[in-house]
Amino acid sequence: MPYALSTMWMQHRFQDLPAFWEAAQALGFAGIEVSHVVGQDQVADLRPGHVPIRAVHYPAPVQSSPFSQPADVLLSSPDPEARAWAVEQGRHCLRFAAAMGAQAVCVHLGTVDMPTHLEWALEQRFLGRQRSTPYYRALRDRILAERARRQPPFLEAARRSLDELAPVARELGLRIGIESRRHYREIPSLDELTLLLDEQDPDVVGFWYDMGHVEVLHNLGYHQHQEWLNRFGSRIVGVHIHDTLGLRDHLLPGLGELNFGHIANYLPGDAVRTLELDWYYSQEELAAALAFVEEKLG
Repeated sequence: MPYALSTMWMQHRFQDLPAFWEAAQALGFAGIEVSHVVGQDQVADLRPGHVPIRAVHYPAPVQSSPFSQPADVLLSSPDPEARAWAVEQGRHCLRFAAAMGAQAVCVHLGTVDMPTHLEWALEQRFLGRQRSTPYYRALRDRILAERARRQPPFLEAARRSLDELAPVARELGLRIGIESRRHYREIPSLDELTLLLDEQDPDVVGFWYDMGHVEVLHNLGYHQHQEWLNRFGSRIVGVHIHDTLGLRDHLLPGLGELNFGHIANYLPGDAVRTLELDWYYSQEELAAALAFVEEKLG
């Protein structure tokens, strides 16, 4: 299978996509994914076919937000003006992806606005090896209840945003992948993704499986990793490939706890496969990671 390299690795190394692609190609990658670290100025002179872009990560190419939050948060905003702006950024992203010959767009569909200190406290208790204590369980249950209480207007706004972006993707011949997120407050949860996918055409909207994000929230006790694969394996549009150890993700594949051989059984053959790795890894480490996933994932 062809593998792409996310521009996440481009940070502190390259300022333009052609130079990044030249390095990725030398390492054996078949294309790149333009992530949300890439700004409008970095693609201003880019022409179709210049760089093989397999996927684009909304809201790339990034534009400054006139609101207090970025576009990917505002897709679930109950504020009509803020949400409309975020949807328009989505249209720009989809048009850019289509013009560059990409296959799919990965979308963060927003968040439920709630206190972040509760999740932070749960992570500290996890790191302090208190996961089996009643204090940990009580705090997790409080987070579950607080999110459920606040969720309705944010999920409804996210649904409206997806309803507005899906026809654009269809017209452009693209697929949208709703990404599994790193924090529990973010959309979608398991049940939310079930609802969102049931409402959309499978040929247009599917699941962007970030294996590291799913594993982190599994480790925290919010859900079972396997359930995401059971429910949504057939709807996977793309996958972000990296390894996880406890709460640390974006590790080189093989350094953590994920069973890549098992995950391989659930990946559709046409899914975009992107290695999303931190910038500080060396070229030699990336080449080894690519060889590892080619062996384990096919």
